[in-house]
Amino acid sequence: MRWRRLLLCVLALLVFWAALAAWQGHEYGHECQSAEEMGHRQAEAVMNALIGGVRSHRRLGRFFPEQLQVALDELASSKDVLAVAVVSDDGQLVLAAGQKELLSVSPGMEVGRFWDETGFRYVAEFHLEPDPAGPWEPGGGRGGGRGWGRGLRRPGEPSGVESLSPLAAGGRFVAALVLDRGPMDLMRHRAFWLRVWVVVAGGLVLVLVGLAWVATVWLVEAGARASLLETEAKHLRELSQAAAGLAHETRNPLGLIRGWAQRLADSHLPGEEQRRQVQSVVEECDRVAARINQFLAFARPCEPRPEPVPVELLIDELAVLLDPDLEAKKLTLRRSVSHPGCTIRADRELLRQALFNLIQNAVQFAPEQGTVEIMVRPGQDGDCRIEVADRGPGVPVEKAGLLFSPYFTTRPHGTGLGLAIVQRIAGAHGWGAGYAPRPGGGAVFWLDRIHGT
Repeated sequence: MRWRRLLLCVLALLVFWAALAAWQGHEYGHECQSAEEMGHRQAEAVMNALIGGVRSHRRLGRFFPEQLQVALDELASSKDVLAVAVVSDDGQLVLAAGQKELLSVSPGMEVGRFWDETGFRYVAEFHLEPDPAGPWEPGGGRGGGRGWGRGLRRPGEPSGVESLSPLAAGGRFVAALVLDRGPMDLMRHRAFWLRVWVVVAGGLVLVLVGLAWVATVWLVEAGARASLLETEAKHLRELSQAAAGLAHETRNPLGLIRGWAQRLADSHLPGEEQRRQVQSVVEECDRVAARINQFLAFARPCEPRPEPVPVELLIDELAVLLDPDLEAKKLTLRRSVSHPGCTIRADRELLRQALFNLIQNAVQFAPEQGTVEIMVRPGQDGDCRIEVADRGPGVPVEKAGLLFSPYFTTRPHGTGLGLAIVQRIAGAHGWGAGYAPRPGGGAVFWLDRIHGT
């Protein structure tokens, strides 16, 4: 359920991020269109001024081409205009300024707006009516005097319209303009990276929001689990206290029964059957008392007090304690410690109880005249691993997962609490406890990630 919620959260964040990216892409396209429209308006304004100037300043007569050339040169000297020209209908340059190679002059130039690598080209056509003034003689000016009026040729000049600029003859002309696209490209470049950073920043914000949501959910779940564990721990403490009280109340009458049974056994009963029955009562009382003690050991709160514990010395103590059981089956206890003087940081009594249960379990299952091995191996970062191995029948695969469960046992007269107590002691220390089949037959029980020094 947790991973399903996490997956839904990730999918929702991806959908929001995709929507943000689509929105920013749309905005970038709108800004590119705005940049192009700005270029169009700029080119159209320059073109209208150019054509309007041509039409309105023809009254300057023969000096008009020189004045128009000066105006084009001034226009081409600006940083935004790369080239400008007036082209006749047959594709001949009438007037030009700037980088003329960018104009692509040809007969029948296509009219319109074009974006290419050289820049933004704007080509527009316009028409001029022929100049009504002709090659008049002196006195032929519009003022009726003898001055050199408009259209008056000076002595020695050729007569006719051919003495004037092609603009004076009128007809169809094309005005070509090339604007620098650098500012518009820079605007689009900045808009692109701005939108990219908005998408990236939005993605980071969504990731942080998602992490905050996940952390909040996990914190709430952890709080709920902690509350539940606290409730369960309180219940287990109360149960442990109740079990201890019940065991105490049970041991008192049990001790009384055993005492009277022992007196009867020590007395001279008349029949062998009676003596055997009384002895059976004593033995059963001892067995029940042992079960009660193991139950109390399992139910008692486990609060370790770690201290450095010499491993070899502890194993020697356990060997002495288990010597009668080893001698009864003619078993050999073999020790293998990683290095002399090895110590383990643990609660001495709890570690002693755990190793006692593991060794006693190995002694019970080991074949006669066999060997029980205790191995202490070094781990990582100062950790250790303790293994207790035997050559017994091992554990069936289907039962291996139940070995450390309370009251589960494979021994005919076992209580099922020995390995459960080992598991509880290991958990209280932060260790791991487990079982593995031994190569060649047998079983290996281990305590792992034990802090060694």
